[in-house]
Amino acid sequence: MKKRLILGMVVLTLVGAVLGLACSKKASDKTDGDTTPLPLEVTEPQDESVVYTTQVVVKGTTNVDAVVTVNGVVADVDADGKFSVTVTLEEGPNLIEVFASDFQYREASEILTVVYEIQ
Repeated sequence: MKKRLILGMVVLTLVGAVLGLACSKKASDKTDGDTTPLPLEVTEPQDESVVYTTQVVVKGTTNVDAVVTVNGVVADVDADGKFSVTVTLEEGPNLIEVFASDFQYREASEILTVVYEIQ
């Protein structure tokens, strides 16, 4: 019984050590040396703009190999790094979050507020 208890403690210690090493790897260790920021520019709509339609088209640019989401919806990024997504608005202020990431583990984001007013 004592041998099983000691063996169990050794196994748990080893598992803990392996998990600790796996979890200690930082995102900066994964960048392959590329520390330049991921470019992300939202060109439309302007932050804090007021619109009178239920939808706006969110447009911008980033790297060609980036994955872009707008409020969780994946946008197509063309060969020039341009993207666009149509967002449906509710009356009043609406937050629009644009998030981009690439295969070098770089990320960028912008949050816009667009106000939809009914005429």
